[in-house]
Amino acid sequence: MSNKEQSVKRGDTSLAVKAGFWYVVSSFLIKGISFLTTPIFSRLMSRADYGEFSNYASWQATLLIITSAELYNTLSRAYYDYTDDFDKYASSITIATGGVTLAVYLVFLLCGSWIYKIVSIPQQFVHILFITLMCNACKSIFTTRERTLYRYKTVAFISMVNLLVPTLVAISLVISVPEVNRLPARIYGFYLPSALIGFVCAVVILKKGRFHFSIEHCKYAFKLALPMIVHYFTAYLLTSSNTIVTKSLLGASVSAVVSIASSTIHIFTVLFQSLSGAVTTWIMDNLSQQNHAKLRKDSMMYVGLLALVSAGVILIAPEVVWVLGGSGYGQSAALVPGMIVAVLIQSITSVFTIILTYDKNIMKTAIFTGIVAVLSVMTKIMILPGLGVNALPYVNIVAFGSLFVINYMLIKKAGYADAVNFKGMIIVISAVFALMLFSGWLYANTLIRYGIIVVFGVASCAILWTKRAIVLSFFKKRKIKK
Repeated sequence: MSNKEQSVKRGDTSLAVKAGFWYVVSSFLIKGISFLTTPIFSRLMSRADYGEFSNYASWQATLLIITSAELYNTLSRAYYDYTDDFDKYASSITIATGGVTLAVYLVFLLCGSWIYKIVSIPQQFVHILFITLMCNACKSIFTTRERTLYRYKTVAFISMVNLLVPTLVAISLVISVPEVNRLPARIYGFYLPSALIGFVCAVVILKKGRFHFSIEHCKYAFKLALPMIVHYFTAYLLTSSNTIVTKSLLGASVSAVVSIASSTIHIFTVLFQSLSGAVTTWIMDNLSQQNHAKLRKDSMMYVGLLALVSAGVILIAPEVVWVLGGSGYGQSAALVPGMIVAVLIQSITSVFTIILTYDKNIMKTAIFTGIVAVLSVMTKIMILPGLGVNALPYVNIVAFGSLFVINYMLIKKAGYADAVNFKGMIIVISAVFALMLFSGWLYANTLIRYGIIVVFGVASCAILWTKRAIVLSFFKKRKIKK
């Protein structure tokens, strides 16, 4: 790495807040733009072609977890073990990721037609699928490297280009071709430019690392990444099972109610995931410097921000549901508060997961997450026919609450209990949970709820005004300390 990159004052809270601001804003805007383009393509493409693209995109996202082997997620931890060889480490895992992707690609080619029946992807698109998978993995490695070095504006720029250019190309192609060719126009129009951006990222990584490849780096990366794959897959199962189980047991119409509620908290979930990504490097920096007292104190700002956003979304849930689904989906609003509390607990638990990742002790949390996910799905199957969909949020709250306690016990055993304010987190979660319990009454008394929203908004604006110097500092260039 360059001297400039090494001279950043790591662990500084103000730097982390400023850097995280750009990362969160870019991630939030990107998902928002992606959300807005959905009705454009749904009107330009036939229902069959739109369904084919959605299936292709889902498999692309799923296979990326396998082909990337989550190696890019090891960069945040590897920085502390390979500080002087960080770029060489990034080069090694870039080459390793390419090897894994190539191996899976060969499996697809050797298996023949039966594997295409499983994934339901037309065989003509398999080549662009794996080209994109390889390049997107390199893009993830590049952005994770930049994020680890607090270069969040670079991450924001790459993320915006990666969405805007492929989306605009795809829209232009879909409009300009006959309807029969709109599926390949959207796939090639979106994923080829995206792959090209990833290819440029790969070239930059390899040049910085001088095309270095080390077996030692690969052993380190795979040992740390494999438990992460299990953890992310099972965590995904926990959050995605609501709609699947409901459709299987209660039918598509009831499932639609759950789906609208899930869509309501989707952007909210993206925001929380962005915040978690933004604080990862800062948490690990303070663990490396053994600033446990500072981490314990300042991490509560992160927890408090999560709680404020949660409370705000709970208060406006009926209006958001109406915008997304109309008056026919009013029942969905009752599901939103419980789902938000569950996601809040999950997001706060991510602090523990980051600590366990730094400690290279992620296997146990992956196992426990898997066990809780299976028990959660089994519970939903058993109680849903009798209690209905209103029980779903409570099952998720119990599941994520269990993981919250389990992961705290794991970090306590690992010797990091003094790095978090467990009691403070419990108080924050309890406050939002209490709001959830009163949400039904608030939804029935609209004027009172609107009054609370106004007070909430004014208080937020007042806080921003009093802290305007900090807010304005986000847009000013920060001098790097030598």
